Amino acid sequence: MDSVIESIDYQKFDMVWLGGDLAYLTSQDDETMSHIDSILDLGSFNTLWSLGNHDYSDLDRIQSFTNRPLYYSYNNDGITYIVLDTQDSLSNVVGFQKELFDYVVDTISKSSHLVIIHHKLIWMYNNPDLEPQIDSIPNGGFGDCFYCINPNNFYTDLYPKLVEVKRRGIEVICIGGDIGFNTKEFQYTTKEGIHLLASGIATGSIGNKALIFNHDITNKRLIWEYKLISEL
Repeated sequence: MDSVIESIDYQKFDMVWLGGDLAYLTSQDDETMSHIDSILDLGSFNTLWSLGNHDYSDLDRIQSFTNRPLYYSYNNDGITYIVLDTQDSLSNVVGFQKELFDYVVDTISKSSHLVIIHHKLIWMYNNPDLEPQIDSIPNGGFGDCFYCINPNNFYTDLYPKLVEVKRRGIEVICIGGDIGFNTKEFQYTTKEGIHLLASGIATGSIGNKALIFNHDITNKRLIWEYKLISEL
C-alpha cells in the first residue's frame, strides 16, 4: 500500500469507498489482509469495497474479513449504494449480480442518489466519446484479459435502467476505481445526466488524488471534488 494512504486518518470521514486493487495481492494471506483491515476497517458497514483484479487471490478470505458478499447494496442517509464485482464474468453484470442490480433500480424510490461503485470502467466500452480513450484513461486497456475492460453489457442492460432512475428524480453516479497510472482523475456526464467518475492512485506516484464527497443531507445534495491525498 502507498505509505500516504496508510497514514490518513479515516475516522474523519463518515464513509470510505474503495474502488479495488488495495494491494498487489490483497487477499493472498491473512497478514496482508489484517494490515489492510487495520487501516481501512474492512468489516465496517460504511467501508464499501468493489474488488479489483489484484484483490482476487482468495475470495473466501475477503469475505471472512468483510462479512459481506462480493457484491451488495446498501442504504445510508438517503443514498442507495450498489457495490459491483466487475471481475466476475469479465466486466459483465450477469446472473445473481444482475438480479440484485435489477431489484434495486426497479424498486428505488425514496433515495436522493444512487451511487454505483465498481472497479473496471465498464462504461467506457461502447460509448462513442469514451471508448477511444480506453488506452489513455484506465489502468487496464481494452481486451479479453482479466484486468482489461472487456466487451460488456453496461449500455445494453444496465444503462437504460439507470436512465429510468434519473427520470424519477434520483441522481445517478457511477464511480470506477481502476485509474491512477495514466491519469489521476476522470469525470464525464452523459447527455441523459448520468455522472461517470473514476478515482485511483499509483503507489509512490506524485500527484495521487482522492475523490471526496460532501453530503448535504438536509438539502439532498452530493458534491464532489478531487483532492491530493497528501493533503487529506
